[in-house]
Amino acid sequence: MDAVVARRPESTGGKQVTGRESTQFKPGQSGNPGGRPKGSRNKLSEEFFQDLYDVWQAFGKPALETMAMLYPAEFVRMVASLIPKEPEATTPPVMERLSNAQLDALIAELQSGLDPASDG
Repeated sequence: MDAVVARRPESTGGKQVTGRESTQFKPGQSGNPGGRPKGSRNKLSEEFFQDLYDVWQAFGKPALETMAMLYPAEFVRMVASLIPKEPEATTPPVMERLSNAQLDALIAELQSGLDPASDG
């Protein structure tokens, strides 16, 4: 019987030569300097969204109501998929205009409202 010799994989530590090095684009060089023709990719999506809008106008709310009644788990999953995974933390514009003294006073007022021993 022939002994099976286990071959060790070749080291991939160095740069692999693929034969495409002479044809690859140089840094900062595009394969299509003219770019995509205006509207070529968007035409399908524009038509699709117009069709989707038309169907939504006809069946949108009744379809949601039906889904909520007949398939509540899928309805909740659909709603959850529309909520951003990481909510954006935004500062209300009013807070940006307050001085440090005004912010300190507001914080103190809010903290006193949380204290059960306070009279407020």
